[in-house]
Amino acid sequence: MNTYPRDEFDAVPEAPRRQGVHRTRDESVPDDGPSPSGRGLRWILAAGILALVIGAVSFFVLPRLGLSGQPAAASAATSPAASAAPSASAQGKPSAAPSQASSPAAPTATPTPTATPTATPTASAGADPSLEVGVYNATSTAGLGNRVAATARAAGWSVSTVGNWSGAPVDGPVVYYRSAADAASAQALAAAVGVRTVLQAPALGLPLAVVIGPGYTG
Repeated sequence: MNTYPRDEFDAVPEAPRRQGVHRTRDESVPDDGPSPSGRGLRWILAAGILALVIGAVSFFVLPRLGLSGQPAAASAATSPAASAAPSASAQGKPSAAPSQASSPAAPTATPTPTATPTATPTASAGADPSLEVGVYNATSTAGLGNRVAATARAAGWSVSTVGNWSGAPVDGPVVYYRSAADAASAQALAAAVGVRTVLQAPALGLPLAVVIGPGYTG
């Protein structure tokens, strides 16, 4: 048991009255709602819950909808392969496309014009193929006159008489013309039947006559 003497601290009333912060609530004072610190705590909790919901949606829902970032990664992975194709040509390797484009086109064959035979003699510009022509054989070769006549007709000349020569003897084949105006026609006829000698004979009965003499090779 304590034997210390009593002092002022021992003078405690038997039924003390509450003082300071331990006051009872006065019902007459209106309630102003939650304190500012309580409202801030609620906003922090709401933001945390919203962040959790967004994370769950991104992790579980978006992959099922095909909205994940895998296609972007795949396209990024394939783009270097596509860009590697031009690098082969950049390194000096020839490609098939430029070689085909640079190959010259095959030249088209152009038809070669062919000379068409005309019935009009071309040995002289003043030749008149409508003049009457006689063909006479002055050799012993049978049928030579008819052969030369066919050649003249094929060249467009008007052969009216074919027979044996009964005039003065000739040393070789010759073409006679009656008028000086027919000299050009005689030259053209001689070229057509292969005769080199052309002479004028005013007493000739026809405008032109081909006499097949010895040595004819036409």
